[in-house]
Amino acid sequence: MSEAAKRLVAREQVLAYVLCALFVGFFVAAEVLGGKLFRFTFLGLGPDDIGLGDGPEFVATAGILAFPLTFVMTDIVNEYFGRPIVKLFTWIAIAVNLLLQPVIRAAIAVPAISYTPGINDADMQRGFEIALGQTTSIVCASLCAFALAQWLDVQVFTWLRRNTGGKYLWLRAQGSTVVSQMIDTLAVIYLAFVVIPGLTGGQPWSLADAFAVSLTNYVYKFAIAIGITPVLYLVHAAVDAYLGKEAAEALVRHAHPSDPT
Repeated sequence: MSEAAKRLVAREQVLAYVLCALFVGFFVAAEVLGGKLFRFTFLGLGPDDIGLGDGPEFVATAGILAFPLTFVMTDIVNEYFGRPIVKLFTWIAIAVNLLLQPVIRAAIAVPAISYTPGINDADMQRGFEIALGQTTSIVCASLCAFALAQWLDVQVFTWLRRNTGGKYLWLRAQGSTVVSQMIDTLAVIYLAFVVIPGLTGGQPWSLADAFAVSLTNYVYKFAIAIGITPVLYLVHAAVDAYLGKEAAEALVRHAHPSDPT
């Protein structure tokens, strides 16, 4: 192998490591941030303005600030490395999250000490418990929903890529994300608040309530998915610049050998 070929292989390996780190990092961040909720509107429009509820503001988990970026990474990984690597990264992300759960539980259990004026030790401890203490049902539901959504994302992405001849990056990326986010939203809400509580003796939500919350959540996930399209193109351009146009195209052809020529 020539020196130039060795350098190219090294660059491809570094790219794979970086994408894996970003993918896992965004996913773990979304899971950890999921305990915080916040209110917002879309250009002044709330649920009551568009027929999605009675409130003037949407309520979302802070995890949505990081979670949509995992789907950007999914599409980039799929584009350059193919479905097998997306599946590998997905299992790595799930495994890392599971391995972190005992660490998070231990961090919550350790008594807090506050050096912040106006906040005593008990307040600090309670804050950690609220922010990081997600229930087991939510963690399990989230991981199961993520695995299902990722599987669907790569299927839709590959199908759209094949049927558009590798054109329209925005279509295959956003099309796969919009579909997979819908399944992810429905799965996590129904598993966490209907199925698992029903199986474990808890108090499950009604199907109507679960659907209403799922619909509201999907609206802002859909909006975010569309809104971050420029990020997808920026990352795609950065990868092409890092590898070189010819090398990037060769990597894509290797990842998708069944594409029409």
